[in-house]
Amino acid sequence: MSELSGQIQASPASPRSERVISHALVDVRRWTWWPFGVQSAVLLDLSQSGFKIEFTGSARCAVDDDRVMQIPLAPFGIQSPSHISCNVRIRWFDAAKMRVGGTFEEMDPATRVYLDKIIEHVKNHGFN
Repeated sequence: MSELSGQIQASPASPRSERVISHALVDVRRWTWWPFGVQSAVLLDLSQSGFKIEFTGSARCAVDDDRVMQIPLAPFGIQSPSHISCNVRIRWFDAAKMRVGGTFEEMDPATRVYLDKIIEHVKNHGFN
């Protein structure tokens, strides 16, 4: 934001990455190695920078929570590896609808390649 003659003006919005619609089931957990408290969710949409999911049951989240989201690759026509794990940050949480939106954090190059393949598959074929 910039200040001009005592008034605050908003900065122009940055363009959003193109989002694709999906219906894949994903697992969300606090830590990669922690086997307890895994929550299932439906991946509603995703882009290079972020995602939106809807939990299949009750869930506890807060804005700025860090989580690990495992995305299975088989539904997107990728047979190996079986899934990718992405570090994500929760940016908003709608407790009434059990929906969460967030961003991908510190993704390694190999995981980024698989995310690109998922997005390309959904653009070309839709989600089966």
